[in-house]
Amino acid sequence: MKMINFCKLLVLLAAFFATPGFAESSKVLIVNSDNTVYRYETIATEFKKVLQQNAYQWTEFNLDRHANAEEELKRLIQQENPELIYSIGTKAYSLARIHAHNKKMLFSAVINWRRLDIDAGTYGVANELSSAQEISLLRYFFPTIKKIGLLYNDKFSREYVETIKKDALALGINIVTQSVNDAQEIGEALDQLLPKIDMFWIISDPIVLSGKDSVRQIFQAAEQQKKPVYAYSDVFIEHGAVLAISADIATIGRQSANLAMMMDKDKVPGGTVQVPAGSTITLNKCVLDALQLKFNQDALDSVNKIVGCAKND
Repeated sequence: MKMINFCKLLVLLAAFFATPGFAESSKVLIVNSDNTVYRYETIATEFKKVLQQNAYQWTEFNLDRHANAEEELKRLIQQENPELIYSIGTKAYSLARIHAHNKKMLFSAVINWRRLDIDAGTYGVANELSSAQEISLLRYFFPTIKKIGLLYNDKFSREYVETIKKDALALGINIVTQSVNDAQEIGEALDQLLPKIDMFWIISDPIVLSGKDSVRQIFQAAEQQKKPVYAYSDVFIEHGAVLAISADIATIGRQSANLAMMMDKDKVPGGTVQVPAGSTITLNKCVLDALQLKFNQDALDSVNKIVGCAKND
């Protein structure tokens, strides 16, 4: 009788530990382009927190800490044989993809993901909100603006720009574009574009944003012609953007982790790349007042952070 009861206990324990959350979870390899970058480090931290809460195992590889990163990454993938590879940043994704060999792939913090080679079984969280969301918010904040201009490179951003145009047209806003082949053409392109528009929109195009000089050139030209600048990241607020609607960094990390767990269970919802679930809206009141822009005062309740003019000592 005691033996029967003991056997029943073993069966119950086996069933208990086989339930979700107690089985040995899949191993995840986190490949970070540069963990010294605050954005990347924050995403990685939040991602790991969620994995830890759900008893997932992971190994982390930071490209910035290895002189021969590609070879060492290749060796690590062979040794660890992870179920899923999570890449933070474009460089991490590009290197990991070469050696993935039918692994499940996940990415975030990638500038203009539309230009990536994305195979079946690869998912991601976009770097920006959808263009429809951004345009709707822009119209809400600045109801009188009718023409918005942007620079882009046709190779990297053509599909994204076409989507922006379509979404804007549905809301009665005209998108005026100017394509550039390289950073040397930005100055002339701005001279042609700025007089035609009410606001300039900075998108995450790698040619337009090829370096600090390009960013400086955009804001100097916009200031000279008294045109407000809208940007996809609050990093540009300090340069003079009047408004920035950026994806919340910490939320991207948590969202990526939840997507990773769904991928592990083969329960990924429709859509290869998800729109960020959270956003942060920053308003530059100093620039707003300087340009005397007509602003919807009711929209202030939606703003997360208001930046004023710097005080001179």
